[in-house]
Amino acid sequence: MISQLFDRSERLSKRVIERFGAAFPERNLRACALFLLVLCLPLFILIQGDARTVHGVSVWLKPFKFSLSLGVMLGTLSWSWHWLAARSRDGWVASILVRLLIGMSLFEVGYIASRAAVGEDSHFNLATPYSAFMFRLMGIGSVTLVTILLILGIMVLKSQSATRNPAMRQAVGLGLVFSGVIGLVTGVILVANAGALVGTPESQANIIPLFGWSRDVGDLRIPHFLGLHAMQILPIVAWLTKSSPHQIMIINVAAISIAVMSALALTLAAQGYAIL
Repeated sequence: MISQLFDRSERLSKRVIERFGAAFPERNLRACALFLLVLCLPLFILIQGDARTVHGVSVWLKPFKFSLSLGVMLGTLSWSWHWLAARSRDGWVASILVRLLIGMSLFEVGYIASRAAVGEDSHFNLATPYSAFMFRLMGIGSVTLVTILLILGIMVLKSQSATRNPAMRQAVGLGLVFSGVIGLVTGVILVANAGALVGTPESQANIIPLFGWSRDVGDLRIPHFLGLHAMQILPIVAWLTKSSPHQIMIINVAAISIAVMSALALTLAAQGYAIL
């Protein structure tokens, strides 16, 4: 009896692993995504147990958010590998892009966590030559990540291998392109502004929970967030409209809507208006 239960559980485990691997075919991105998502647990525990704060929030909130965000991004990219042509998936360009994605993601989370460990902010920290140099390196890493999103999006749109569902291929490709372009533009503006906020908030406590977005003044992180998540939003739109005869048109309208909303949010934030 025990032997039968063990055999059944083993077969079930293998089935789950096989299906999970099939759903996220790029194994290196999948493994790194899982690592970053699992890392969120100890970071969450540190948020609860460490009373230190930076700018009014836990020192561990930023590494938690980046670990979660980059984990979701890499998981999305692993899933998106379905929509690349076979020669692109197995080519040297894709291999280099995967290594850059993993390296830059681990570097970003690692450095942000190291600053949290000593009770300091990682972004826009120019207090010492070391922190200023590392912040510039983080900027290079961020530009690398969003540029790779753009490149992969173009590769997906040019691919003809995913003929089983051209609408989803359109959604995946456009999502990556829009995430890359909007993420790059809003990221550059964030750096040029020397911070996320436009104006002086009345209270550091008047923020959107978890996200940390200000409710008092303009916050450039909002359009940045909206643009970066086009890579998840558009495939979800494609999935929700899979039975519609106008699916591709809906996907295109959704993509344009994301661009318009990001531009509007960026304009309002840049003028110092609180969006939320």
